[in-house]
Amino acid sequence: MSRLVFSNANLLDPESEGPVPLGWLLVEDGVITAWQEGPPPGALASRTLDADGLWLAPGFIDLHIHGDLAITRGDGLPPALQATSLALARRGTTAFLATTVSMAPPSLLDFVARVRETDATGAACLGVHLEGPWIAPGRVGAHDPASVRNYDGREAADLVARAEGALAMVTLAPELPGGLQAVEDLRRAGLVVSLGHSEASPECIDDAIERGLSHVTHLFNAMGPLHHRDLGTAGMALSDDRLTADLICDGVHVHPRIVRLAALAKGERLCLVSDQVGPRLGSLPLERDGCVWRTSDGTLAGSAVTLAQSVGCFRRYTGAGLRETVAAATLRPARVLGMESQRGTLRKGARADLVLLDRETRVRATWIAGQRVRDPG
Repeated sequence: MSRLVFSNANLLDPESEGPVPLGWLLVEDGVITAWQEGPPPGALASRTLDADGLWLAPGFIDLHIHGDLAITRGDGLPPALQATSLALARRGTTAFLATTVSMAPPSLLDFVARVRETDATGAACLGVHLEGPWIAPGRVGAHDPASVRNYDGREAADLVARAEGALAMVTLAPELPGGLQAVEDLRRAGLVVSLGHSEASPECIDDAIERGLSHVTHLFNAMGPLHHRDLGTAGMALSDDRLTADLICDGVHVHPRIVRLAALAKGERLCLVSDQVGPRLGSLPLERDGCVWRTSDGTLAGSAVTLAQSVGCFRRYTGAGLRETVAAATLRPARVLGMESQRGTLRKGARADLVLLDRETRVRATWIAGQRVRDPG
């Protein structure tokens, strides 16, 4: 049995309350088996790592990241997925959803099959997040309009069959023809169904929630806006407690004060995502503008910041405590996926996917199942 003891660590458990204890945490064979305030018992006789008073937290979970996956097809996808997995682990993200863009049916089928067949050795790929193709033509953002389409139950069934359990989440517009049926079909297939790239009315969203819609993709972005006399898509997403939501927190996609408003309104139902992209999105070249990527006409296409950097931004914008801030990128996304007993927590029996953070929430080191990865670059 392999053992590792973290000592002299501020144990940042997102499920705990009260002061953060300075103590020790025991990992055995990649699983958290004990932690407690104070120095570790001498009887443990284990390999000990002195955390030097830094904060030990669960690894981050990114529900929405594209990276190089958005431009890679065919045989290039497995190595791109592996490279993404390793890069994320070095920066504190220990699990993620490989997120698509809208693409033609054959390419989409191939994508989910190759992700299913690839064993990433860094951050764990928890499955595929289908962002599109069943999104509103008026809210495509940087997606290829030619690849956006109405819901087709046969296409969805083919995707579910080809994925063999690898599909985790789908972002769609429930107002499309067949959109409400899509919510029912995909929820029945075990996916988290998320509202996004949508202009749905509150009435349509309410109907979709009754059929299984439970989450909102990048709150405020690529959706009908909120007006003080018209709830709109964003207003419904912000105000309905039946919905969890994720948000891009780079200071550009959503104004810092609106981030604070969202945190106040959604509370524990708000998660952080990176929505990180690279120089291309599908076949579309992008231009970097500070911390974001844009199309040639200035349309926001995604973020250039890591999830760890988003955590730091969230804390500055909202004034939230360190535990609440970290929960938005650990426990809460794990709950969205129904994995909170194994990920995003320091509870006993959970995977020892861990990050060591300084006071500014910068990642100092990462462990995957108790094994340390290369320091962040």
